[in-house]
Amino acid sequence: MYYTLRIIEKILIIYFTTYFVIDIVMYFYSLLVFFRNKKTQDTGLDYKNHPISIIVPAYNEDVSLITCTDMLTQLDYPDFEVLVVNDGSTDKTMQVLKENYELVGRENEQTRFLHTMPVKNVFDVKDRNIVVIDKENGGKADAINTGINYATGKFICTIDADSILDRNALKAVIKPFIKNKNTIVTGGQLAVANDVQLENNKVINSKAPRNIWVQWQIIEYIKSFLVSRIALSKIDALLIMSGAFSLFKKEDLLQIGGFLSKTNDHEYIKKHIGTGKQTVCEDMEVVVRLWQFKYDRKIKAKAVFLAEPVCWTEVPDNPVNLYKQRSRWHQGLGETLKMHRNMIFEPKYGITGLFGLPYYLLFEFLSPLIKAFSLIFIIVAAKYGVINITWVILLLLSVMLTSALIMSSITAVVEYWSNRNAQANRDALRYKTFGDWIWLIVAGILAEFSYSFFKIAAQLTGIVNFVSKKHDWKKFNRKGINKI
Repeated sequence: MYYTLRIIEKILIIYFTTYFVIDIVMYFYSLLVFFRNKKTQDTGLDYKNHPISIIVPAYNEDVSLITCTDMLTQLDYPDFEVLVVNDGSTDKTMQVLKENYELVGRENEQTRFLHTMPVKNVFDVKDRNIVVIDKENGGKADAINTGINYATGKFICTIDADSILDRNALKAVIKPFIKNKNTIVTGGQLAVANDVQLENNKVINSKAPRNIWVQWQIIEYIKSFLVSRIALSKIDALLIMSGAFSLFKKEDLLQIGGFLSKTNDHEYIKKHIGTGKQTVCEDMEVVVRLWQFKYDRKIKAKAVFLAEPVCWTEVPDNPVNLYKQRSRWHQGLGETLKMHRNMIFEPKYGITGLFGLPYYLLFEFLSPLIKAFSLIFIIVAAKYGVINITWVILLLLSVMLTSALIMSSITAVVEYWSNRNAQANRDALRYKTFGDWIWLIVAGILAEFSYSFFKIAAQLTGIVNFVSKKHDWKKFNRKGINKI
């Protein structure tokens, strides 16, 4: 037993040391990117020849939908349309659309590129660049595919119905496509919208929230978007772009069969995944499929995460809804990895196959299992007197110090950077005073010994749902953003 415990101990040390080193390298690399990133004027870019179709899938979004669509119509971009796809809502979603806009019916004609659930009615909104599509329920991916069928733009922007975009966001996310023809997807930073206030569709108050569950998610978003995604994007290993705000080429999406849904019978999907398949997190699967498509055809590709454009989105404000969301995210990660398992450790898929997918498999999907096992191991090892208590204490202290260092430095760097770029990025940090900033750091440390265990439990549930093939997409009830 003694030697078995020692062997396990060494394996766990190697795993967590590797995990720690990768995270630290990505952290320092993201800092380097921020310091090197200088604001450019980008004058003379041809936005007019890059029309964008913004697709807003809406299922039971009567609370937040009008705020979102009103904001979208005021974006600073020369050529775009908004397609609201009502996915068989059972609430007042269609009613609030009719109450706030003058809907003008038109012929239900479309070029059926992608197979979807039937469309019941199509409306133009008078004096607005909005199209409303009323269809039978088929899920978020099916709703986006319906929007793609009706879209007239060369680019497809997906956005959640509870989201608020920075006014210049479209110009920011289209720039990588204009500058580099190999770009396959772009996206921006997500910011927590809970408790923010809008005036004339612009965020005017983003005070620090007092709800600890919301505060922990702000910290999580800062680490995820401003550390790991920046680094992974730079080395072509970024495999997910948030469905709350992403931009694709319409041509690319049509070639790979659009988003994955049960009704989608596109030839590319039938060949590489099979019909009747779906995932609870379609935003990651479609990006991985794009990578596969490009690599198989030996076409250079680039997934670009941008720190500057901000998308405000509402997050769960209680543990029950947050638990369900995190479980679903982890289940979706497992489903995507399974569907594209042939790419993992495959040299022909470059850094995506040799590092990106293995990283998400070993240090994201399997992480909760290994962490849970490690806790059990520490208890058993302590019982047999094998564990070094001093080592455990030093490990805990190092976790606290590392968490404090990362949060304090990245927030300070982003604050400095945003002063030269966009105020929205400064607002996204959500602290306004030194006291708020201290609370952000303290909450980050507390999260390592509380919220981290909560996430492990939720992710383990996601793994159970993945193994049992449970497909349950449950939304949390949104409160909407406060408009002045």
